[in-house]
Amino acid sequence: MARPDNQRFRLPSDTVPGLEAAFMDFNAVEDRLVEAMSVLRRSGDREWSWLHPGTLAMFRQYRPEHADPDAADRRLVTCALTRAEVERADEAMGWVLAAVPEGIGRRILGVALMQLAQGDRARIEWPAVRARLGAEGVAMTTNGVRMRYNRAITEIAMRQNARSSAA
Repeated sequence: MARPDNQRFRLPSDTVPGLEAAFMDFNAVEDRLVEAMSVLRRSGDREWSWLHPGTLAMFRQYRPEHADPDAADRRLVTCALTRAEVERADEAMGWVLAAVPEGIGRRILGVALMQLAQGDRARIEWPAVRARLGAEGVAMTTNGVRMRYNRAITEIAMRQNARSSAA
């Protein structure tokens, strides 16, 4: 039996304008974290330039002998960042600190988000993430790595939504 229009169930987003924008889903959190990682990539790597040879004292010219495969990615042209971009990135990184415990979960999140922030990638290559984890990733399957990533993003979204509904 159909209910009359005045008795149908309404979602809060139907009755309160702007409520849908206040809550974050998985994709919104992931996009915000990818944005934060791209801000971090564009920020200057002062340590690399400090260790790079120049007219500095000899002890400052130390460079490791082993070649880092991702060293080319770090030599990007840095752009000036606005305060708003840095504040949004700091806020998003605070979400990670509050919701994801230290250890393998944060490492998985960082490696996967860096993959998405590096270019025009629409998806994460889980075998590459697992390989990048080194000895910690050997005991995990690629599906396990993906599930930990999904749990971390979901936990951040749940915490943000709980904070939004309590305010």
